[in-house]
Amino acid sequence: MRAVREAPVEANGAAYRTGIAGVDSSGPRTILHVVSSLGVGGMERMLLQLSTAQQEAGHKVSVLALRAGALEQEAADRSIRAKVLSGGRGRLGRSLEALRYFREERPDVVHVHNPRSLQYAVLSKLVSRAVIVVTIHGDQDTHARLGSSFEWGLTSAAVIVSHAAGKTLQLPSRAGPLTVVHNGIGAAAANERQRADTRAELSAGDSCVGIMVARIDGRKGHATLLKSLRHLDARGSTLKLWIVCDGSQRAAAESQAAQLDLGEERVRFLGRRADIDRLLNAADFFVLPSDIEGLPMSILEAMAHGLPIIASNVGGVPEIIQHDMNGLLVPAGDDAALAGAIRRVVTDVTLRSRLGDAARERANTAFSLSTMVRKYDQVYDEALAGRSTRR
Repeated sequence: MRAVREAPVEANGAAYRTGIAGVDSSGPRTILHVVSSLGVGGMERMLLQLSTAQQEAGHKVSVLALRAGALEQEAADRSIRAKVLSGGRGRLGRSLEALRYFREERPDVVHVHNPRSLQYAVLSKLVSRAVIVVTIHGDQDTHARLGSSFEWGLTSAAVIVSHAAGKTLQLPSRAGPLTVVHNGIGAAAANERQRADTRAELSAGDSCVGIMVARIDGRKGHATLLKSLRHLDARGSTLKLWIVCDGSQRAAAESQAAQLDLGEERVRFLGRRADIDRLLNAADFFVLPSDIEGLPMSILEAMAHGLPIIASNVGGVPEIIQHDMNGLLVPAGDDAALAGAIRRVVTDVTLRSRLGDAARERANTAFSLSTMVRKYDQVYDEALAGRSTRR
């Protein structure tokens, strides 16, 4: 079995730089993140949070994306330089574009998010002395391409976002040992006026509102969630569900809701939204009944807002959610069990409060943004010092 380790982190949580012997950790670095797209997804949101924190710490940070997306504007709003490959002249044209960008940026660290982008990241070796760090967001089942042995031979560190992923990933032997760095999230502030305004806008009234934020792609459990509502009391004032984001299966999900007679008074498909924090602030619990998962940013974001979590017991989710302590775990695909968990949080205000408070506390400590940033800094330091755990 491939070796898996937890990334170390300093005991002094206030310090950002790690100060490994032989590395000047006090000066700024040039970090270039490479990602497959700037679409709205957990990986992309994690990338923007990490990039923003690194930039605020004094590093020069930029992004290279293979495809454009809605988060390109958010990157600009955060003053993060982002280059999107045009796609002209096929792969050769994209490769030349990437080479020019690497030459312009002269990165110290090229941080690749998912192996699909590794084929472009390795081009940095032609024009810079950058080390390549790869983070795999997910497990074996979530990646069509895991990279070639040649590509992995040019990398300095391989990071996974959950221990569970280490049990399923089958990478080339040259990828070396895997380091676990859990995703992190910044603190979220409550805003009662905003909450009231959002609930009024979406006609929530005094209902208990559940929210699901996930691409509608057939893997996140939307069908299971809709079926679970058949088991619940249909009184209009008892429960409302907001489904946020878009995806290839949205039409199928809306058709299923119609067949189950779940009108807008029960279920609202809100599509792609730029105000996720505002919606989370207005909801009462979060649900994510996925079939497969890595370490979902959407759950961490909901926890930061103090929402109790109901989620499938899959992938890295049990590394975040402790059953009956800061959320409820159910078997994937079990609509009856999911309905039972929803019923508990809808009908028990004390339970909702207890789980929500514990979720916020866990997000702000074990899964804080500052902890994630410091751990990645440790990975970078080791790679740059030639002390990567790869052999």
